[in-house]
Amino acid sequence: MAEYGRHQRSAAINDQIGRWSGSIGLAVALGLAYFLAARLSLGLLLEPDGVAVFWPAAGISSGVLIALGPHARWPVAVGVMAATIPANLMGDRNLPAAIAFALCNAAEALIVAGLIHRYFGPSFNLDQLRKVLGLLGAAIAGTAISGIGGAVAYKLFHSPAAPMLISWWHWFASDAVGILAVAPLFIGLAAAVRRPPVRGEIIEPFAALGALAAITVILIALPQGTWETVVPIALLVPIVLWIAARFRPVFSAASGFIVSLTVIWTTIYGIGPFGGPGLPIEVRFLQAQTFVVGVMLLALVLAAMFAEHRRAEARLVRSNMMLEEERDKQLLNAQAVAAAIAHEIKQPLSAILLNGTAAQRLLQQDPPKLEEAQSALSDLVGDSWRMDQIIENVRQLFGKGESDKKPIDLNKAALAALQLVREELRNHSVTTTLELSSELPTVAGHHVQLEEVVANLVRNANEAMEAVEPARRALIVRTRFNNSDKTVILEVEDSGPGIDPERLRSIFDAFVTTKVHGTGLGLAICRMIAESHGGQLTASSDGRSGARFQVVLPIESTGKAPARPIE
Repeated sequence: MAEYGRHQRSAAINDQIGRWSGSIGLAVALGLAYFLAARLSLGLLLEPDGVAVFWPAAGISSGVLIALGPHARWPVAVGVMAATIPANLMGDRNLPAAIAFALCNAAEALIVAGLIHRYFGPSFNLDQLRKVLGLLGAAIAGTAISGIGGAVAYKLFHSPAAPMLISWWHWFASDAVGILAVAPLFIGLAAAVRRPPVRGEIIEPFAALGALAAITVILIALPQGTWETVVPIALLVPIVLWIAARFRPVFSAASGFIVSLTVIWTTIYGIGPFGGPGLPIEVRFLQAQTFVVGVMLLALVLAAMFAEHRRAEARLVRSNMMLEEERDKQLLNAQAVAAAIAHEIKQPLSAILLNGTAAQRLLQQDPPKLEEAQSALSDLVGDSWRMDQIIENVRQLFGKGESDKKPIDLNKAALAALQLVREELRNHSVTTTLELSSELPTVAGHHVQLEEVVANLVRNANEAMEAVEPARRALIVRTRFNNSDKTVILEVEDSGPGIDPERLRSIFDAFVTTKVHGTGLGLAICRMIAESHGGQLTASSDGRSGARFQVVLPIESTGKAPARPIE
């Protein structure tokens, strides 16, 4: 007991160390990415009031926290603060301001991710329009609140010439644009990790992103003119629409990310249609930010709408399939009941007709043979009771209610089925080999139904072997116990021409038959019986040398039946 307790404590300690290591690793990785993004923003250009015009670091922290869930809350917050302080101190900020900005940036990520987790849950993605709007609302709320703290910190520690409202607006705009441009990429990547795309879903979308990057380069290289605000939209909208319509939302997020970064950095460096010197720098930045927001929302909204359309289409397809399956099931039940009753009562009806005719003939003789007539009438009554039992068995098979199941020896059911079809096998010169296990666990079920499964499989094998020479007609019926999954297996194997492997999956469907006068219900009924017993019926064939049908049934829960020899 003491050793077990030490083992449990050691496992708990190792688990705790693993969690702490993961949290520290996350904080370090996110802090490094946040620091690089922050230095890039702070080093390129500052507004006159000291606020960066574009803050992609906000998108990194918010996107990672939304993607990873609430358990990453503190590692992300610590990483953001640890990165913000040195990034600001390496600029013109003092320590109190750097600490205040660090708190604001960490609070911003916590607010944005907290709102998303609160209203949409931890496994967030952008495949619905309401979720895109939710991300937009969370970004507005988080940056608006953090901007208040940032504007107050600027006023207290730097005394900028611009009014505090302008400082707040620049903080709000730069962080909100950063979240919209960057966070969807991390959210989409996390969704792709949860449900990885197949190979066919990778090549084409990356080709589309390459085409988008090429068009973006062409856009930047175009000469400036009065049409410079029209051409970007005319060039970008079709390919953004293509990506949204064809691929997952993560690729739309990536397309928006590419365009957003290109527009922001070319604006900062004075390159392309958004970086021309014709407008004041504040107007150029506002124009670029507006364009980024428009492109991102266009890409995300289109992706969400197409994703919703694809889901609705998939639901419609599934509904249609379910309706077709239900229709086939109802038709199967109705026609199978009629076919099963017609098949099963054919023999007793023939016996009733023969016995009734014989009784009439015996009674019409002079003098009437009463004793022989009495015997014929007794047989007639017995055949009538047999018909009643057959109809009751069919009702149990296709009825909705549960009927009592009893322990069944599958060996005895197989022998009884072979006894029923012995004349058919003899007439077709079929050599029958029995490989019945001497010890089998019992299965819970209905003897008559399982007997019908074996008889139907044997009849099908007998008919299939008509295509081969009589000397080659061989039938094997075997049973065995699979101890690994606690099942009893019955196999019926023939030496006929086999089944085309392409047809193996459809031979159990209702109304599928290769016989001229077949109903296509026999194997479907057999599969229904096997599944109603908690098992399955499968077929295998190479299409040349026979076929093997296998019935797998779970053993009775009470355990193994006593050993008995095969008689």
